[in-house]
Amino acid sequence: MFPFKPELITANETTDLRHRILRPDQDVDVCHYAEDFLSSTFHVGIRDANKKIISSGTFIAEQNILFKDCVKPYRLRGMATDNHLQKKGCGRLIIQFALEKLQHIECDLLWFNARTSAEIFYVKLGFSSDSVIFDIPTIGAHKIMYKRL
Repeated sequence: MFPFKPELITANETTDLRHRILRPDQDVDVCHYAEDFLSSTFHVGIRDANKKIISSGTFIAEQNILFKDCVKPYRLRGMATDNHLQKKGCGRLIIQFALEKLQHIECDLLWFNARTSAEIFYVKLGFSSDSVIFDIPTIGAHKIMYKRL
């Protein structure tokens, strides 16, 4: 097995994985976020031995009304790992890499809409949730999760 190494990647490099893992039955256009190319947005990915992106996440400077006290919050979107590599540590490495970068830029909160199927993964990484479950049409059940930095 090759060593997993997170790195900054481009927005365009996230699209294939977002589409295949998160929204396989939808048009690829829904895998592009309006914030993808903002200067404050960054994308973290892990490549396999053939340089293909196998895990990625996008981090966007975005407020959330539930966290009015936060000055510089960021939102995670599009977190995905190839099916055959899930539960191998890629997602954890993506989050750890991003948290270091976020702390360096003095971010005070990372929040996101987590699929309920991934809640345990995020809890193990120190994220909390006190939100009710809500449905995002065509995607499924979610909860708001967060970590204060």
